[in-house]
Amino acid sequence: MSKTDSANAAIGADERRPVHVTHVPPRIERNRPTRPDEIAPIVFVGGTGRSGTHVLARLIGRNSLYCTIPVECRFHVDPDGFPALLAGEVSKSRFLRRMRGFWWRGFQTNRMRGMYRFIPKERYDAALAAFDERFDGDPEGACRQLFFDLLMARARDRGLHGIVEQSCDVIAQAPTLVRLFPEAKFIHVVRDGRDASASRVSQTRGLVYPRTRRQGLEWWEKRIRAIDAGARAIPEGRFLEVSLDELVEGPRRGALVPIANFVGVRPGPRLRRFYFGQMRADRGNFERWRRDISARKAADIDARYRAALERLEADGITCAPLLRRTYERRRQRELDKG
Repeated sequence: MSKTDSANAAIGADERRPVHVTHVPPRIERNRPTRPDEIAPIVFVGGTGRSGTHVLARLIGRNSLYCTIPVECRFHVDPDGFPALLAGEVSKSRFLRRMRGFWWRGFQTNRMRGMYRFIPKERYDAALAAFDERFDGDPEGACRQLFFDLLMARARDRGLHGIVEQSCDVIAQAPTLVRLFPEAKFIHVVRDGRDASASRVSQTRGLVYPRTRRQGLEWWEKRIRAIDAGARAIPEGRFLEVSLDELVEGPRRGALVPIANFVGVRPGPRLRRFYFGQMRADRGNFERWRRDISARKAADIDARYRAALERLEADGITCAPLLRRTYERRRQRELDKG
């Protein structure tokens, strides 16, 4: 049996049921054993965007078994990437043009981004040629191998066990990724929607949607719902939701244990140094949504966000309790200030 077939056989049809594993308090996770066979070779970290995916990916990558892919690669999750390609909505030739174009080297926001930053051109071209030759006879196998040739090679070159990949849409596109990479684990990072949406609006500079704070909240809620829908395809034990706000603002002792146990490692010195040194409340840009707006506008944003939370809770969105806890904690803090 091939390595691909063995991985696919590990998850039977009965196990591909919607499972939602939310953040588990450290006091429960602390006694969970960590065994080498639980170490995930691929850890996907996703979120709405501007929610802390990059910093959490960097945190996990501090473990000596992992390396973090330094850019959002996106070819496996974008609308014209793997999902549409395997659904027959995008042709192989169009996909390859995109691979040789924007995903390799493209301008976004205010700088050049893409896989050119860390993959040698010779390796990239060879991987695309192999994909082109294999795809017509084995679409899923070709997609899986392309991902391995481009990204897992980074870990292999360094003698490491696996990678942490941080394209934001990995949870939303989990139905495709679970088929291709049944050995992968998924972490959804959530952040106060007021902060995440304000950061996104600032990032777009009013040039593209979302252009306003109200649009930002609409954008954020749609993204949360898409993530929740995608997460339902992830098997039990392979999905974790983490609040960046709680991770940074909450009790620090034991905070890394649930994340480390989930990916199958121990929260060693390198993880702790990064966490305590880099992931601090004074560096988190928390409650940035209040800046540069009037008290009247802030009240409007708060009311709209509260209504969004209520809708998410009513619809059973699994990350809603994490978001609600952050909202109530910060609301109480404001009340205490008088």
